Amino acid sequence: MATRRAVLRAGVLLPVTAACAPGFGARSDAVRIAVSWGGSELDAFESVLTAVDFGYPTEVIPLGDDIGTVFGAGRSAPDIVMLPQAGQVRKLAEDKRLRPLDDALWTAGGAAEYAPGWQSLLRIPSAGDRLYGLPFKQACKSLIWYDRERLRKLGLPDPGTWSFREWPSHMDAVSDAGLSLLALGAADGWVLTDFFENVLWAEYPDVYDRLANPALWLDASGQPPADLGSALRDLAAVWGHRHAFPGDIGKTLTRQFPDAIHDVFQRHSALMVVAPDFAEPIVRACVPAASLESTVGVAPFPGAGGARGAPLIAGGDVMVVTESAKDTAAQLVSLLAQPRAALPWITRYGGFVAANQATPQQYSPLIAPVAARFRDWTAFDLGDRIGSSGGRFDLWRALTDFLTALDTEGSDTAVRHAVAAIDDLERRRRD
Repeated sequence: MATRRAVLRAGVLLPVTAACAPGFGARSDAVRIAVSWGGSELDAFESVLTAVDFGYPTEVIPLGDDIGTVFGAGRSAPDIVMLPQAGQVRKLAEDKRLRPLDDALWTAGGAAEYAPGWQSLLRIPSAGDRLYGLPFKQACKSLIWYDRERLRKLGLPDPGTWSFREWPSHMDAVSDAGLSLLALGAADGWVLTDFFENVLWAEYPDVYDRLANPALWLDASGQPPADLGSALRDLAAVWGHRHAFPGDIGKTLTRQFPDAIHDVFQRHSALMVVAPDFAEPIVRACVPAASLESTVGVAPFPGAGGARGAPLIAGGDVMVVTESAKDTAAQLVSLLAQPRAALPWITRYGGFVAANQATPQQYSPLIAPVAARFRDWTAFDLGDRIGSSGGRFDLWRALTDFLTALDTEGSDTAVRHAVAAIDDLERRRRD
């Protein structure tokens, strides 16, 4: 199963992974940093490293979705890992694969510099009640990117004013103009989990909370929450709609994340796409700079009303120091934690929301409103909390199979099988 880091194909990964072995082109005094980024994201991170005043050489090891394998490398492991699954920190700390970090990194002048939700993921009571990770880059997973001009020509309002259950009626309306409402990069499993999580949190937040905590999954009679099926039926009404996507579901299943952005802003075959803030560089490459703000709209994923409002789901990458790391690794982490450290990425490349709330708000006009709202996110991404990386992640697979079944077996069968697959995942986590 592909991912947004799919530029790191097997032919590239083999020699890069080998670079984790001692003596493979590495300087003995270099601090080695494993990252999941590729392409422009990798270039952006290199610009951050260039700007910090570290004083020691660094080597970046881009591993894509294979990044989790580095923790089994023993003393050959990189010194620092930019881990995209914050939910894995607990087990890594309990297994003594990480070094604790200085608590002083969490605060400046006595004030916390990070959203409160990070603390529950990165401070591990079962491993000495120490801090084992520090947020570097966070991602807003609850955004809709849309083509303002085409929506205006069709007489449709800002998607931020729609409820999710109105989307099928809009699909029928725009199909008369030869367009699809949605683009979906379903070849990237995380795209499907992001979409599902937003629907689930907006409509059935208690089910979201229970999925995040397997101890709460089953009710007193040993059954999963009935509303899981309701959420999947609501999702099926959108994903299974005959006018949902450009092409059929079969084509959507082979479409990757950047392709979905291109469908909206380059090929103009769809009007909007559910995508995180890091879609920004891809969007910018599709739209002339002079018309960027008039063409590109960014709206929050809709809520379902009530006190909890719209979902605001976070993901991100956290810095962890491996157990065998050089002592200088902690020094580099402290430099990367400084409020201004990420500015080269933010101002030159875009597609970056700083986890450090003291970072100057020098975002582009597209992202600035998102960054301001994102200081207090409502929930952390389930995919980053409950699964392993890559195509082995069960929730990715369950939702890919769900989308496939909508095309081949119909919504009732698709929903039934997806409920069973997610229930099985949670029961295994519970055990």
